[in-house]
Amino acid sequence: MKSKGFTLIELLIVIAIIGILASVVLGSLNTARTKATDAAIKSNLTNLRGAASIWYDDNAYMYASTDYSLAACPTATSTGNIFADSKIFSGVSEAYTKAGGASLSRCVALPTAWAVAVQLKTSDGAGNAGADAWCVDSVGASRQYIYTGVQTIADAITVDACS
Repeated sequence: MKSKGFTLIELLIVIAIIGILASVVLGSLNTARTKATDAAIKSNLTNLRGAASIWYDDNAYMYASTDYSLAACPTATSTGNIFADSKIFSGVSEAYTKAGGASLSRCVALPTAWAVAVQLKTSDGAGNAGADAWCVDSVGASRQYIYTGVQTIADAITVDACS
């Protein structure tokens, strides 16, 4: 007598194929999530330039009356420099939070210049594959920074230039 339906072997093969396809899709989703985080970091930092220009115009044509020396970006609003502005502080804070913390960032604000760099999530920290950090500054630069050798985020920026 001929029965209708699937055998146990056929069902197991179908389940195995579905499992393999699901693992491929999930692996791609993790890569997409990391790239989306990098895009958010770049967007947050790039948007700082406009807010910094407004700060400069509103504060006697200076980015800082109190210097913020090159260091990890502030974790609380600063005073006397562009990091006192809530929009700028919020943008920087969100960028370094997405990167994994303030230790993966560098900020500087002087009367005539400012710069911010944040390490990207896709960074391998050794300059092997693509951008390691995203950097914006007072001269209008908004670009990637690729580490060379044993560099880290601490080496990523110089005043007035994201080089």
